[in-house]
Amino acid sequence: MNKTFTASNPATGESVGAEIAEWDQSQVLKAITSAHKVKDKLSKTNPSERASVLNSIADAIESEKDNLAKIANLETALPLPRLVGEVMRTVVQLRAFATLVKTGGHLLPIIDLADPNFLPVARPDLRKSQQPLGVVAVFAASNFPLAFSVAGGDTAAALAAGCPVVVKAHPSHPNTSQLVYEAVTKALESHGLPKDLFSIVQGVNPEITHWLAKAPEITAIGFTGSAVVGKLLLRLAQERATPIPVYAEMGSLNPVFITPTALGEKIDELAKAAMDSALLGSGQFCTKPGIIIIPNDSLGDKFIEQVKTYISQQKVAPLLNKGIADRFREAIKKLSISKGLEVISGISNSDGYGVTPNIFIANWSEVSQQSDLLEEHFGPTSVIIRAPFDQYLTVAKELEGQLTATIHAGKNEDLSELINQLSQIAGRVIWNGFPTAVSVTAAQNHGGQWPASSTHTTSVGIDAIYRFVRPVVYQNFPDHQLPPELQNSNPFKIERVVNSVRTDQSIQ
Repeated sequence: MNKTFTASNPATGESVGAEIAEWDQSQVLKAITSAHKVKDKLSKTNPSERASVLNSIADAIESEKDNLAKIANLETALPLPRLVGEVMRTVVQLRAFATLVKTGGHLLPIIDLADPNFLPVARPDLRKSQQPLGVVAVFAASNFPLAFSVAGGDTAAALAAGCPVVVKAHPSHPNTSQLVYEAVTKALESHGLPKDLFSIVQGVNPEITHWLAKAPEITAIGFTGSAVVGKLLLRLAQERATPIPVYAEMGSLNPVFITPTALGEKIDELAKAAMDSALLGSGQFCTKPGIIIIPNDSLGDKFIEQVKTYISQQKVAPLLNKGIADRFREAIKKLSISKGLEVISGISNSDGYGVTPNIFIANWSEVSQQSDLLEEHFGPTSVIIRAPFDQYLTVAKELEGQLTATIHAGKNEDLSELINQLSQIAGRVIWNGFPTAVSVTAAQNHGGQWPASSTHTTSVGIDAIYRFVRPVVYQNFPDHQLPPELQNSNPFKIERVVNSVRTDQSIQ
């Protein structure tokens, strides 16, 4: 008989929801092999069919919007309005992929017709399109129980690519995960597709991670979470007989550089907005501004005074689970005894997994000697770094890879060197804004240089689909043996690149 576990309400620390059965190794492997056996059922759907499936999944999840928000609220203590919004973000992601897939754009078909006069040698008939990788393992995040969870961005991208998915549900919100699973499989079955195309694995056993990563049928991994687990997955994936890609988004400091001119123009606005961004969601966003660089002059002094006044009045919601809260308290305790640091504390929250907001202040000369200050700390904290404005570029050059980097500048400031440096380390560079908002759109990039991400890809936006496909070229094939998107008649009416010209016309 399987062991069971329950979720906890972070606001009280008490158990909530039904008991959830812990999956054992045989169950995990069976889910993977079952998905592998039926993978062609999804991969062979045409663009219209697959788009319809994705839209049905979106509809099924949206129909449970209120119920999902209610259950997720009990398991995460996140506010209902945010959770309703997160359901809709999940729905929007799925529909965005449906729109892409319906056009066939994800197939990226390119055709170079045979040319005996091509130089330097004759060219054969070459036709390239994208094919799904196979079964994908997705590891759900703790901090977004819907948008980065069971049917979140990784799952939506993999299904859109035509890949079956096995999700490791996060144990902090298992009942939410179960309801999403039921909505997805209901939608699949409504199209005559087997529910084995999509499974969730429940449990707290750390061995589950190993079982999923090592299973030979798994062809890729999508992960959002800590660097510790992300690096473990990378190691496991490389130790396999056949290594596989791991698309891991592992967090970031997301530096915010504020120039003296910007402070002179809007210091009141910036002090509050910076702290609101740092404390949003109790500081449990991977795009939280973990370090804020300000000038070490009188304007910097005024900025800090305003931060002190504002933070002293701030109380944040409990953290998502006991483990996160314990790690946060330990990290803050360690930082608080560091020499040369000033600590600004907010209002304590003693309920459940509540913690106290803490903002640290240090000079750059001290930060460069204390590595802990340049590490991500998941929770309501940030480090304000004071540095001469003419050293901002030096600071930027010392930073590792980031998901985002932000510049707050005044009117007509030329910061081209700083912009160039930040673009070398960050996947998204922001001008006069804050990073804690990631729009689901075609132009989005949610990823960055190591160690923020394991690859130069995005986990948000429609380009995320290309993590789970691979190019295949067909050379000199008879037309009837080609995939439909590469056939002369172009039966799906997809826009293709034929002899370097974009066209949706058939080839005569």
